Amino acid sequence: MTGEMDLKLEALSKYIVTSPSWIRSLVLIFILSGCVEVMAILGSGRSFTHPNLFPLNAYLFPALGALALTPWLARRFSGKLTYGWSGLTAAIGLIISLFISLSPVLLVSSSFPLFFAISLALVFTFRLLLLAAVVDFHLHRVVVPALVHSGIAVVGAAPFLGLEFVQLSILLHISFAIGVFVFINVIERPMKANFRVGPLELANAFLAHLSEGSHKLDDFFRSIGESVVVPQVSLVMQREGKEEIFLTVPNVHPGPLGEIGGSNLPWILHGMFGNASMVFHGSASHDFNPVDEVEVRKVGALVQETRPKSCSNTGCTKSERFRCGSVDVLAQSFGDTVFVAATRSPLVTEDLDFALGFAIMKAGEKYFRHVAFIDAHNCMDPMENGVFAGTQLAMEYVGAADAAFAGTARKEQAGFSAGYAGRLLPFSRQEGFGDLGVQVLIVNAAGQKTAYVLFDGNNMQTGVRDEIRRRLLAHVDECEVMTTDTHVVNTVSGRNQVGLRIPVDAFYPLVERAVLEALADAAPARTAGATAWCPGIVVFGSQRISQIASTVNGMMGFLLPVAIIILLGAFLTTAMAYYLLVY
Repeated sequence: MTGEMDLKLEALSKYIVTSPSWIRSLVLIFILSGCVEVMAILGSGRSFTHPNLFPLNAYLFPALGALALTPWLARRFSGKLTYGWSGLTAAIGLIISLFISLSPVLLVSSSFPLFFAISLALVFTFRLLLLAAVVDFHLHRVVVPALVHSGIAVVGAAPFLGLEFVQLSILLHISFAIGVFVFINVIERPMKANFRVGPLELANAFLAHLSEGSHKLDDFFRSIGESVVVPQVSLVMQREGKEEIFLTVPNVHPGPLGEIGGSNLPWILHGMFGNASMVFHGSASHDFNPVDEVEVRKVGALVQETRPKSCSNTGCTKSERFRCGSVDVLAQSFGDTVFVAATRSPLVTEDLDFALGFAIMKAGEKYFRHVAFIDAHNCMDPMENGVFAGTQLAMEYVGAADAAFAGTARKEQAGFSAGYAGRLLPFSRQEGFGDLGVQVLIVNAAGQKTAYVLFDGNNMQTGVRDEIRRRLLAHVDECEVMTTDTHVVNTVSGRNQVGLRIPVDAFYPLVERAVLEALADAAPARTAGATAWCPGIVVFGSQRISQIASTVNGMMGFLLPVAIIILLGAFLTTAMAYYLLVY
Protein backbone atom coordinates (compact mmCIF):
# COMPACT_ATOMS: atom_id res chain seq x y z
CA MET A 1 0.00 0.00 0.00
CA THR A 2 1.47 3.33 -0.98
CA GLY A 3 2.68 5.00 2.19
CA GLU A 4 1.63 8.51 1.15
CA MET A 5 -1.89 7.28 0.38
CA ASP A 6 -1.88 5.26 3.60
CA LEU A 7 -0.98 8.39 5.55
CA LYS A 8 -3.84 10.23 3.83
CA LEU A 9 -6.25 7.51 4.93
CA GLU A 10 -4.76 7.65 8.42
CA ALA A 11 -5.31 11.41 8.46
CA LEU A 12 -8.98 10.91 7.57
CA SER A 13 -9.41 8.20 10.20
CA LYS A 14 -9.18 10.70 13.04
CA TYR A 15 -12.56 12.03 11.96
CA ILE A 16 -14.19 8.60 12.26
CA VAL A 17 -16.03 7.73 15.49
CA THR A 18 -17.54 4.35 16.31
CA SER A 19 -20.37 4.04 18.80
CA PRO A 20 -20.08 2.20 22.15
CA SER A 21 -22.69 -0.24 23.39
CA TRP A 22 -26.04 1.43 24.15
CA ILE A 23 -25.89 -0.18 27.61
CA ARG A 24 -22.81 1.89 28.50
CA SER A 25 -24.59 5.03 27.38
CA LEU A 26 -27.67 4.06 29.39
CA VAL A 27 -25.59 3.56 32.54
CA LEU A 28 -23.92 6.96 32.01
CA ILE A 29 -27.34 8.61 31.59
CA PHE A 30 -28.58 7.14 34.87
CA ILE A 31 -25.41 8.11 36.74
CA LEU A 32 -25.44 11.74 35.53
CA SER A 33 -29.18 12.14 36.05
CA GLY A 34 -28.91 10.52 39.48
CA CYS A 35 -26.20 12.99 40.52
CA VAL A 36 -28.38 15.94 39.47
CA GLU A 37 -31.38 14.48 41.29
CA VAL A 38 -29.37 14.04 44.47
CA MET A 39 -28.13 17.65 44.28
CA ALA A 40 -31.68 18.88 43.64
CA ILE A 41 -33.05 16.98 46.63
CA LEU A 42 -30.30 18.23 48.93
CA GLY A 43 -30.68 21.81 47.67
CA SER A 44 -34.44 21.88 48.05
CA GLY A 45 -34.54 20.23 51.45
CA ARG A 46 -36.67 17.34 50.19
CA SER A 47 -36.24 13.75 51.30
CA PHE A 48 -35.24 10.89 49.04
CA THR A 49 -38.75 9.46 49.45
CA HIS A 50 -40.13 12.62 47.81
CA PRO A 51 -37.87 13.25 44.79
CA ASN A 52 -37.58 16.51 42.93
CA LEU A 53 -39.43 15.97 39.65
CA PHE A 54 -37.70 18.67 37.60
CA PRO A 55 -34.39 16.79 37.00
CA LEU A 56 -36.36 13.72 36.02
CA ASN A 57 -38.58 15.62 33.56
CA ALA A 58 -35.85 17.89 32.18
CA TYR A 59 -32.83 15.56 32.03
CA LEU A 60 -33.50 11.85 32.61
CA PHE A 61 -36.73 11.23 30.69
CA PRO A 62 -35.64 13.23 27.57
CA ALA A 63 -32.38 11.28 27.39
CA LEU A 64 -34.15 7.94 27.83
CA GLY A 65 -36.78 8.93 25.28
CA ALA A 66 -34.09 9.95 22.78
CA LEU A 67 -32.25 6.66 23.23
CA ALA A 68 -35.39 4.57 22.79
CA LEU A 69 -37.25 6.52 20.09
CA THR A 70 -34.56 7.85 17.73
CA PRO A 71 -33.89 4.54 15.88
CA TRP A 72 -37.64 4.05 15.40
CA LEU A 73 -38.12 7.59 14.14
CA ALA A 74 -35.12 7.26 11.82
CA ARG A 75 -36.73 4.19 10.24
CA ARG A 76 -40.02 6.06 9.84
CA PHE A 77 -38.18 8.67 7.79
CA SER A 78 -36.37 6.09 5.60
CA GLY A 79 -33.16 6.08 7.63
CA LYS A 80 -31.37 3.63 9.85
CA LEU A 81 -29.71 4.17 13.22
CA THR A 82 -28.36 1.58 15.61
CA TYR A 83 -29.09 1.71 19.33
CA GLY A 84 -25.37 2.16 19.88
CA TRP A 85 -25.42 5.46 17.99
CA SER A 86 -28.74 6.41 19.57
CA GLY A 87 -27.34 5.83 23.06
CA LEU A 88 -24.21 7.83 22.26
CA THR A 89 -26.18 10.83 20.96
CA ALA A 90 -28.52 10.69 23.97
CA ALA A 91 -25.63 10.59 26.44
CA ILE A 92 -23.73 13.42 24.74
CA GLY A 93 -26.94 15.43 24.51
CA LEU A 94 -27.46 15.01 28.26
CA ILE A 95 -23.89 16.15 28.95
CA ILE A 96 -24.36 19.25 26.77
CA SER A 97 -27.64 20.05 28.50
CA LEU A 98 -26.18 19.64 31.99
CA PHE A 99 -23.02 21.62 31.29
CA ILE A 100 -24.63 24.58 29.49
CA SER A 101 -27.63 24.87 31.80
CA LEU A 102 -26.02 24.33 35.21
CA SER A 103 -22.60 25.99 34.90
CA PRO A 104 -23.88 29.60 34.74
CA VAL A 105 -26.24 29.00 37.68
CA LEU A 106 -23.19 28.95 39.96
CA LEU A 107 -22.78 32.66 39.16
CA VAL A 108 -26.30 33.87 38.38
CA SER A 109 -29.04 31.66 39.78
CA SER A 110 -31.86 33.53 38.02
CA SER A 111 -30.37 32.75 34.60
CA PHE A 112 -31.32 29.07 34.62
CA PRO A 113 -34.37 29.22 32.26
CA LEU A 114 -32.35 31.15 29.67
CA PHE A 115 -29.34 28.82 29.74
CA PHE A 116 -31.51 25.71 29.89
CA ALA A 117 -33.29 26.88 26.73
CA ILE A 118 -29.91 27.54 25.08
CA SER A 119 -28.66 24.10 26.12
CA LEU A 120 -31.65 22.38 24.52
CA ALA A 121 -31.15 24.30 21.28
CA LEU A 122 -27.49 23.18 21.26
CA VAL A 123 -28.58 19.59 21.91
CA PHE A 124 -30.89 19.84 18.91
CA THR A 125 -28.09 21.33 16.80
CA PHE A 126 -25.65 18.59 17.79
CA ARG A 127 -28.17 15.83 17.08
CA LEU A 128 -29.18 17.37 13.74
CA LEU A 129 -25.56 17.47 12.54
CA LEU A 130 -24.69 14.01 13.82
CA LEU A 131 -27.82 12.35 12.41
CA ALA A 132 -27.21 14.09 9.09
CA ALA A 133 -23.76 12.45 9.01
CA VAL A 134 -24.77 9.05 10.37
CA VAL A 135 -28.34 8.51 9.09
CA ASP A 136 -29.19 10.72 6.10
CA PHE A 137 -27.57 13.87 4.72
CA HIS A 138 -31.03 15.17 3.68
CA LEU A 139 -31.85 17.43 6.65
CA HIS A 140 -35.64 17.21 6.28
CA ARG A 141 -35.44 13.47 6.98
CA VAL A 142 -33.60 13.84 10.29
CA VAL A 143 -35.21 16.96 11.80
CA VAL A 144 -37.87 15.00 13.70
CA PRO A 145 -35.46 12.32 15.06
CA ALA A 146 -33.06 15.14 16.03
CA LEU A 147 -35.84 17.03 17.83
CA VAL A 148 -36.96 14.18 20.09
CA HIS A 149 -34.45 14.83 22.93
CA SER A 150 -34.87 18.59 23.27
CA GLY A 151 -38.59 18.40 22.43
CA ILE A 152 -39.33 16.06 25.34
CA ALA A 153 -37.20 18.27 27.60
CA VAL A 154 -39.10 21.44 26.63
CA VAL A 155 -42.45 19.74 27.33
CA GLY A 156 -41.17 18.27 30.60
CA ALA A 157 -39.76 21.59 31.85
CA ALA A 158 -42.67 23.79 30.73
CA PRO A 159 -44.76 23.31 33.94
CA PHE A 160 -41.76 24.41 36.02
CA LEU A 161 -40.33 27.25 33.88
CA GLY A 162 -43.41 28.79 32.28
CA LEU A 163 -44.58 30.04 28.90
CA GLU A 164 -41.70 32.44 28.24
CA PHE A 165 -39.26 29.53 28.48
CA VAL A 166 -41.26 27.59 25.90
CA GLN A 167 -41.40 30.59 23.52
CA LEU A 168 -37.66 31.19 23.87
CA SER A 169 -36.92 27.50 23.28
CA ILE A 170 -38.99 27.46 20.10
CA LEU A 171 -37.25 30.57 18.76
CA LEU A 172 -33.82 29.14 19.56
CA HIS A 173 -34.64 25.86 17.85
CA ILE A 174 -35.80 27.66 14.70
CA SER A 175 -32.75 29.94 14.62
CA PHE A 176 -30.32 27.08 15.20
CA ALA A 177 -32.00 24.90 12.55
CA ILE A 178 -31.49 27.72 10.03
CA GLY A 179 -27.90 28.06 11.27
CA VAL A 180 -27.27 24.34 10.72
CA PHE A 181 -28.64 24.58 7.19
CA VAL A 182 -26.34 27.53 6.41
CA PHE A 183 -23.37 25.81 8.10
CA ILE A 184 -23.77 22.60 6.10
CA ASN A 185 -24.11 24.48 2.81
CA VAL A 186 -20.92 26.44 3.54
CA ILE A 187 -18.74 23.48 4.52
CA GLU A 188 -20.00 21.28 1.68
CA ARG A 189 -19.11 23.73 -1.09
CA PRO A 190 -15.39 22.80 -1.51
CA MET A 191 -16.05 19.07 -1.77
CA LYS A 192 -19.09 19.43 -3.99
CA ALA A 193 -17.12 21.71 -6.28
CA ASN A 194 -14.34 19.12 -6.64
CA PHE A 195 -16.20 15.81 -6.47
CA ARG A 196 -19.91 16.60 -6.94
CA VAL A 197 -20.71 15.03 -3.57
CA GLY A 198 -20.85 16.52 -0.08
CA PRO A 199 -18.94 15.32 3.01
CA LEU A 200 -22.15 14.32 4.81
CA GLU A 201 -23.21 12.17 1.87
CA LEU A 202 -19.77 10.59 1.87
CA ALA A 203 -19.97 10.05 5.64
CA ASN A 204 -23.38 8.35 5.20
CA ALA A 205 -21.93 5.96 2.64
CA PHE A 206 -18.80 5.21 4.66
CA LEU A 207 -20.67 4.52 7.91
CA ALA A 208 -23.15 2.37 5.99
CA HIS A 209 -20.16 0.36 4.78
CA LEU A 210 -18.82 -0.03 8.32
CA SER A 211 -22.16 -1.05 9.84
CA GLU A 212 -23.86 -2.93 6.99
CA GLY A 213 -21.18 -3.69 4.41
CA SER A 214 -22.99 -1.30 2.05
CA HIS A 215 -21.46 -0.55 -1.36
CA LYS A 216 -22.80 3.01 -1.66
CA LEU A 217 -19.23 4.30 -1.71
CA ASP A 218 -18.62 2.40 -4.93
CA ASP A 219 -21.06 4.70 -6.72
CA PHE A 220 -19.09 7.71 -5.52
CA PHE A 221 -15.77 6.25 -6.63
CA ARG A 222 -17.20 5.37 -10.02
CA SER A 223 -18.41 8.95 -10.45
CA ILE A 224 -14.88 10.30 -9.97
CA GLY A 225 -13.02 7.40 -11.59
CA GLU A 226 -11.13 7.26 -14.87
CA SER A 227 -10.63 4.52 -17.43
CA VAL A 228 -7.20 2.91 -17.85
CA VAL A 229 -5.53 0.10 -19.76
CA VAL A 230 -3.46 -2.33 -17.69
CA PRO A 231 -1.41 -5.42 -18.61
CA GLN A 232 -1.71 -8.59 -16.56
CA VAL A 233 0.81 -11.40 -17.00
CA SER A 234 -0.16 -14.97 -16.19
CA LEU A 235 1.45 -18.40 -16.26
CA VAL A 236 -0.36 -21.72 -16.59
CA MET A 237 1.32 -24.85 -15.17
CA GLN A 238 -0.21 -28.08 -16.42
CA ARG A 239 0.92 -31.13 -14.45
CA GLU A 240 0.79 -34.85 -15.07
CA GLY A 241 -2.17 -36.26 -13.15
CA LYS A 242 -2.46 -33.17 -11.00
CA GLU A 243 -4.54 -30.01 -10.84
CA GLU A 244 -3.49 -27.13 -13.07
CA ILE A 245 -1.73 -24.23 -11.30
CA PHE A 246 -2.47 -20.69 -12.44
CA LEU A 247 -0.23 -17.76 -11.50
CA THR A 248 -1.18 -14.17 -12.30
CA VAL A 249 0.08 -10.67 -11.51
CA PRO A 250 -2.56 -7.89 -11.74
CA ASN A 251 -1.41 -4.31 -12.12
CA VAL A 252 -4.43 -2.88 -10.33
CA HIS A 253 -4.46 -2.26 -6.59
CA PRO A 254 -6.65 -4.17 -4.09
CA GLY A 255 -7.92 -1.14 -2.16
CA PRO A 256 -8.91 1.15 -0.60
CA LEU A 257 -10.32 -0.66 2.46
CA GLY A 258 -12.84 -3.19 3.76
CA GLU A 259 -15.13 -4.43 1.00
CA ILE A 260 -15.04 -1.10 -0.83
CA GLY A 261 -13.81 -0.84 -4.42
CA GLY A 262 -11.37 -3.60 -5.36
CA SER A 263 -10.21 -4.36 -1.82
CA ASN A 264 -10.95 -8.09 -2.08
CA LEU A 265 -9.41 -8.43 -5.55
CA PRO A 266 -7.23 -11.48 -4.72
CA TRP A 267 -10.22 -13.46 -3.42
CA ILE A 268 -12.46 -12.49 -6.34
CA LEU A 269 -9.87 -13.40 -8.98
CA HIS A 270 -8.96 -16.60 -7.15
CA GLY A 271 -12.61 -17.62 -7.33
CA MET A 272 -12.63 -16.95 -11.08
CA PHE A 273 -9.32 -18.65 -11.90
CA GLY A 274 -9.59 -21.88 -9.94
CA ASN A 275 -8.62 -23.54 -6.69
CA ALA A 276 -4.89 -23.68 -7.41
CA SER A 277 -4.55 -20.07 -8.54
CA MET A 278 -2.26 -17.50 -6.94
CA VAL A 279 -2.89 -13.76 -7.34
CA PHE A 280 0.32 -11.84 -6.67
CA HIS A 281 0.72 -8.09 -6.08
CA GLY A 282 1.83 -6.12 -9.13
CA SER A 283 2.87 -2.50 -9.57
CA ALA A 284 -0.06 -0.30 -8.61
CA SER A 285 -0.99 2.19 -5.90
CA HIS A 286 -4.33 3.55 -4.68
CA ASP A 287 -4.62 5.52 -7.90
CA PHE A 288 -5.28 2.14 -9.55
CA ASN A 289 -7.96 0.91 -7.13
CA PRO A 290 -10.84 -0.56 -9.18
CA VAL A 291 -13.93 1.44 -8.30
CA ASP A 292 -15.97 -1.68 -7.53
CA GLU A 293 -16.15 -5.45 -7.85
CA VAL A 294 -17.56 -5.14 -11.37
CA GLU A 295 -14.23 -3.76 -12.59
CA VAL A 296 -12.32 -6.55 -10.82
CA ARG A 297 -14.45 -9.16 -12.56
CA LYS A 298 -13.93 -7.34 -15.86
CA VAL A 299 -10.17 -7.79 -15.38
CA GLY A 300 -10.70 -11.45 -14.53
CA ALA A 301 -12.82 -12.06 -17.62
CA LEU A 302 -10.22 -10.48 -19.90
CA VAL A 303 -7.47 -12.59 -18.34
CA GLN A 304 -9.57 -15.72 -18.81
CA GLU A 305 -9.94 -14.91 -22.51
CA THR A 306 -6.16 -15.00 -22.98
CA ARG A 307 -5.56 -17.98 -20.68
CA PRO A 308 -3.63 -20.65 -22.59
CA LYS A 309 -5.58 -23.86 -23.13
CA SER A 310 -2.49 -26.01 -23.66
CA CYS A 311 1.12 -25.81 -22.54
CA SER A 312 4.16 -26.74 -24.60
CA ASN A 313 7.12 -25.40 -22.61
CA THR A 314 8.78 -28.07 -20.46
CA GLY A 315 11.72 -26.17 -19.01
CA CYS A 316 12.59 -23.52 -16.47
CA THR A 317 15.74 -22.07 -14.94
CA LYS A 318 16.88 -22.33 -11.38
CA SER A 319 15.79 -19.36 -9.33
CA GLU A 320 18.48 -16.76 -8.63
CA ARG A 321 18.77 -13.53 -6.65
CA PHE A 322 20.00 -10.23 -8.04
CA ARG A 323 20.62 -7.02 -6.16
CA CYS A 324 20.97 -3.29 -6.79
CA GLY A 325 21.30 -0.98 -3.81
CA SER A 326 18.61 -1.88 -1.29
CA VAL A 327 16.48 -3.83 -3.78
CA ASP A 328 16.71 -7.61 -3.93
CA VAL A 329 14.89 -9.65 -6.58
CA LEU A 330 14.28 -13.37 -7.03
CA ALA A 331 13.98 -14.33 -10.72
CA GLN A 332 13.00 -17.53 -12.50
CA SER A 333 12.02 -18.04 -16.14
CA PHE A 334 9.65 -20.58 -17.68
CA GLY A 335 10.18 -20.67 -21.43
CA ASP A 336 9.34 -17.21 -22.76
CA THR A 337 7.91 -16.04 -19.43
CA VAL A 338 9.87 -14.65 -16.50
CA PHE A 339 8.75 -14.13 -12.92
CA VAL A 340 10.61 -11.52 -10.86
CA ALA A 341 9.70 -10.82 -7.22
CA ALA A 342 11.21 -7.66 -5.67
CA THR A 343 11.70 -6.85 -1.99
CA ARG A 344 13.66 -4.44 0.21
CA SER A 345 13.22 -6.38 3.45
CA PRO A 346 14.32 -5.67 6.14
CA LEU A 347 13.78 -2.15 4.79
CA VAL A 348 10.18 -1.05 4.30
CA THR A 349 8.54 -2.31 1.09
CA GLU A 350 5.72 -0.21 -0.29
CA ASP A 351 3.70 0.03 -3.51
CA LEU A 352 5.44 0.75 -6.76
CA ASP A 353 3.74 3.28 -8.98
CA PHE A 354 2.24 1.72 -12.12
CA ALA A 355 4.45 3.81 -14.41
CA LEU A 356 7.60 2.41 -12.80
CA GLY A 357 6.39 -1.18 -12.91
CA PHE A 358 5.29 -0.80 -16.51
CA ALA A 359 8.71 0.57 -17.49
CA ILE A 360 10.37 -2.42 -15.82
CA MET A 361 8.07 -4.83 -17.65
CA LYS A 362 8.80 -3.20 -21.02
CA ALA A 363 12.54 -3.38 -20.32
CA GLY A 364 12.21 -7.11 -19.63
CA GLU A 365 10.47 -7.69 -22.95
CA LYS A 366 13.89 -7.32 -24.58
CA TYR A 367 14.62 -10.79 -23.19
CA PHE A 368 11.20 -12.40 -22.61
CA ARG A 369 7.81 -12.26 -24.28
CA HIS A 370 5.89 -12.18 -21.00
CA VAL A 371 7.27 -10.32 -17.96
CA ALA A 372 5.62 -10.81 -14.58
CA PHE A 373 6.98 -8.27 -12.11
CA ILE A 374 5.86 -8.84 -8.50
CA ASP A 375 6.06 -6.38 -5.64
CA ALA A 376 6.57 -8.81 -2.75
CA HIS A 377 5.05 -6.24 -0.37
CA ASN A 378 6.55 -7.95 2.62
CA CYS A 379 8.05 -5.43 5.05
CA MET A 380 6.29 -2.69 6.96
CA ASP A 381 6.55 -0.93 10.29
CA PRO A 382 6.25 2.82 9.90
CA MET A 383 4.28 4.01 6.90
CA GLU A 384 6.50 5.18 4.08
CA ASN A 385 5.89 6.74 0.70
CA GLY A 386 5.55 4.51 -2.32
CA VAL A 387 8.13 4.23 -5.08
CA PHE A 388 7.78 6.64 -8.00
CA ALA A 389 9.60 6.89 -11.32
CA GLY A 390 12.66 9.14 -11.33
CA THR A 391 13.59 8.68 -7.67
CA GLN A 392 16.84 7.09 -6.52
CA LEU A 393 14.90 4.14 -5.13
CA ALA A 394 13.13 3.65 -8.45
CA MET A 395 16.53 3.43 -10.16
CA GLU A 396 17.50 0.67 -7.74
CA TYR A 397 14.39 -1.30 -8.71
CA VAL A 398 15.18 -0.77 -12.38
CA GLY A 399 18.80 -1.81 -11.89
CA ALA A 400 17.94 -4.97 -9.96
CA ALA A 401 15.26 -5.97 -12.48
CA ASP A 402 17.55 -5.35 -15.48
CA ALA A 403 20.25 -7.50 -13.92
CA ALA A 404 17.65 -10.22 -13.26
CA PHE A 405 16.33 -10.19 -16.82
CA ALA A 406 19.78 -10.32 -18.40
CA GLY A 407 21.10 -12.91 -15.97
CA THR A 408 18.07 -15.19 -16.19
CA ALA A 409 17.97 -15.02 -19.99
CA ARG A 410 21.50 -16.47 -20.10
CA LYS A 411 20.67 -19.44 -17.87
CA GLU A 412 19.79 -22.86 -19.23
CA GLN A 413 16.30 -24.23 -18.80
CA ALA A 414 15.59 -27.84 -17.90
CA GLY A 415 12.61 -30.00 -17.00
CA PHE A 416 10.96 -29.22 -13.68
CA SER A 417 8.16 -30.22 -11.36
CA ALA A 418 5.67 -28.01 -9.54
CA GLY A 419 3.58 -28.46 -6.41
CA TYR A 420 0.83 -26.36 -4.83
CA ALA A 421 -0.84 -26.16 -1.43
CA GLY A 422 -3.23 -23.68 0.12
CA ARG A 423 -4.34 -23.46 3.73
CA LEU A 424 -6.94 -21.28 5.38
CA LEU A 425 -5.66 -19.83 8.63
CA PRO A 426 -7.61 -19.67 11.93
CA PHE A 427 -7.18 -15.91 12.19
CA SER A 428 -9.53 -13.07 11.31
CA ARG A 429 -9.29 -10.07 9.04
CA GLN A 430 -8.96 -7.93 12.16
CA GLU A 431 -5.83 -9.93 12.99
CA GLY A 432 -4.32 -9.19 9.59
CA PHE A 433 -5.21 -12.30 7.56
CA GLY A 434 -7.41 -12.25 4.48
CA ASP A 435 -9.81 -14.91 3.22
CA LEU A 436 -7.24 -16.95 1.24
CA GLY A 437 -4.94 -17.68 4.18
CA VAL A 438 -1.55 -18.81 2.85
CA GLN A 439 -0.67 -20.37 -0.51
CA VAL A 440 2.55 -22.09 -1.52
CA LEU A 441 4.07 -22.87 -4.92
CA ILE A 442 7.06 -25.21 -5.07
CA VAL A 443 9.24 -25.31 -8.19
CA ASN A 444 11.82 -28.12 -8.31
CA ALA A 445 14.29 -27.34 -11.11
CA ALA A 446 17.52 -29.34 -11.57
CA GLY A 447 17.50 -30.38 -7.93
CA GLN A 448 16.84 -26.85 -6.60
CA LYS A 449 13.60 -26.44 -4.64
CA THR A 450 12.17 -22.90 -4.63
CA ALA A 451 9.19 -21.97 -2.44
CA TYR A 452 6.91 -19.04 -3.29
CA VAL A 453 4.86 -18.35 -0.16
CA LEU A 454 1.92 -15.97 -0.59
CA PHE A 455 -0.06 -14.61 2.38
CA ASP A 456 -3.44 -13.02 1.80
CA GLY A 457 -2.69 -9.87 3.76
CA ASN A 458 -1.62 -6.24 3.51
CA ASN A 459 2.15 -6.29 3.99
CA MET A 460 4.15 -7.94 6.79
CA GLN A 461 5.53 -6.66 10.05
CA THR A 462 9.23 -5.86 9.75
CA GLY A 463 11.28 -9.01 10.34
CA VAL A 464 8.44 -11.50 9.80
CA ARG A 465 9.37 -12.24 6.18
CA ASP A 466 12.99 -12.82 7.11
CA GLU A 467 12.13 -15.07 10.06
CA ILE A 468 9.76 -17.24 7.99
CA ARG A 469 12.29 -17.46 5.18
CA ARG A 470 15.08 -18.43 7.61
CA ARG A 471 12.99 -21.30 8.99
CA LEU A 472 11.75 -22.54 5.60
CA LEU A 473 15.27 -22.78 4.19
CA ALA A 474 15.54 -25.96 6.25
CA HIS A 475 13.09 -27.53 3.76
CA VAL A 476 13.89 -25.73 0.47
CA ASP A 477 16.90 -24.20 -1.25
CA GLU A 478 15.37 -20.81 -2.02
CA CYS A 479 12.30 -18.99 -0.82
CA GLU A 480 10.37 -15.73 -1.07
CA VAL A 481 7.51 -14.71 1.22
CA MET A 482 4.97 -12.27 -0.21
CA THR A 483 1.54 -10.75 0.45
CA THR A 484 -1.38 -10.07 -1.89
CA ASP A 485 -1.91 -6.56 -0.42
CA THR A 486 -5.61 -7.30 0.11
CA HIS A 487 -7.32 -4.40 1.88
CA VAL A 488 -10.20 -6.34 3.38
CA VAL A 489 -8.03 -6.47 6.51
CA ASN A 490 -8.14 -2.66 6.75
CA THR A 491 -11.28 -0.91 7.93
CA VAL A 492 -9.82 2.59 8.14
CA SER A 493 -6.12 2.34 8.89
CA GLY A 494 -3.53 0.73 6.62
CA ARG A 495 -1.64 -0.66 9.62
CA ASN A 496 -2.83 -4.23 9.99
CA GLN A 497 0.02 -6.17 8.51
CA VAL A 498 0.70 -9.90 8.88
CA GLY A 499 2.57 -10.47 12.12
CA LEU A 500 1.51 -7.23 13.79
CA ARG A 501 -1.15 -8.80 16.03
CA ILE A 502 -0.39 -12.52 15.65
CA PRO A 503 3.24 -13.53 16.34
CA VAL A 504 5.16 -15.70 13.87
CA ASP A 505 5.29 -18.62 16.27
CA ALA A 506 1.47 -18.79 16.26
CA PHE A 507 1.05 -19.22 12.49
CA TYR A 508 4.41 -20.56 11.26
CA PRO A 509 3.54 -24.25 11.91
CA LEU A 510 0.62 -23.89 9.47
CA VAL A 511 2.90 -22.29 6.89
CA GLU A 512 5.45 -25.06 7.30
CA ARG A 513 2.72 -27.67 6.87
CA ALA A 514 1.58 -25.99 3.65
CA VAL A 515 5.16 -26.02 2.30
CA LEU A 516 5.52 -29.71 3.09
CA GLU A 517 2.18 -30.42 1.38
CA ALA A 518 3.30 -28.51 -1.70
CA LEU A 519 6.57 -30.46 -1.78
CA ALA A 520 4.61 -33.70 -1.63
CA ASP A 521 2.26 -32.45 -4.37
CA ALA A 522 5.07 -31.80 -6.88
CA ALA A 523 4.67 -33.36 -10.34
CA PRO A 524 6.32 -32.82 -13.76
CA ALA A 525 4.91 -29.70 -15.36
CA ARG A 526 4.62 -27.82 -18.63
CA THR A 527 3.92 -24.11 -18.89
CA ALA A 528 2.53 -21.39 -21.12
CA GLY A 529 2.58 -17.66 -20.46
CA ALA A 530 0.16 -14.94 -21.51
CA THR A 531 -0.18 -11.17 -21.28
CA ALA A 532 -3.72 -9.83 -21.15
CA TRP A 533 -4.23 -6.18 -22.04
CA CYS A 534 -7.23 -5.02 -20.06
CA PRO A 535 -8.78 -1.82 -21.53
CA GLY A 536 -11.58 0.24 -20.04
CA ILE A 537 -10.90 -0.61 -16.40
CA VAL A 538 -12.35 2.17 -14.25
CA VAL A 539 -10.04 3.01 -11.35
CA PHE A 540 -9.90 5.80 -8.76
CA GLY A 541 -7.68 7.93 -10.94
CA SER A 542 -4.61 10.05 -10.43
CA GLN A 543 -4.16 11.40 -6.88
CA ARG A 544 -7.86 11.05 -5.98
CA ILE A 545 -7.20 9.89 -2.39
CA SER A 546 -4.81 12.79 -1.86
CA GLN A 547 -7.34 15.24 -3.29
CA ILE A 548 -10.16 13.95 -1.10
CA ALA A 549 -8.02 13.99 2.04
CA SER A 550 -6.67 17.47 1.30
CA THR A 551 -10.19 18.79 0.71
CA VAL A 552 -11.53 17.28 3.94
CA ASN A 553 -8.58 18.54 5.98
CA GLY A 554 -8.97 21.98 4.42
CA MET A 555 -12.67 22.02 5.36
CA MET A 556 -11.84 21.07 8.94
CA GLY A 557 -9.52 24.10 9.11
CA PHE A 558 -12.32 26.63 8.68
CA LEU A 559 -15.10 24.57 10.27
CA LEU A 560 -14.73 26.01 13.79
CA PRO A 561 -14.63 29.73 12.78
CA VAL A 562 -17.67 29.26 10.53
CA ALA A 563 -19.54 27.41 13.31
CA ILE A 564 -18.83 30.20 15.82
CA ILE A 565 -19.98 32.92 13.40
CA ILE A 566 -23.20 31.06 12.60
CA LEU A 567 -23.92 30.35 16.29
CA LEU A 568 -23.46 34.01 17.17
CA GLY A 569 -25.76 34.94 14.33
CA ALA A 570 -28.39 32.48 15.60
CA PHE A 571 -28.14 33.91 19.13
CA LEU A 572 -28.51 37.51 17.92
CA THR A 573 -31.42 36.62 15.67
CA THR A 574 -33.16 34.85 18.55
CA ALA A 575 -32.53 37.73 20.94
CA MET A 576 -34.07 40.25 18.56
CA ALA A 577 -37.06 38.02 17.82
CA TYR A 578 -37.61 37.33 21.51
CA TYR A 579 -37.42 41.04 22.33
CA LEU A 580 -40.01 41.87 19.70
CA LEU A 581 -42.24 39.00 20.85
CA VAL A 582 -42.16 39.89 24.55
CA TYR A 583 -42.01 43.67 24.37
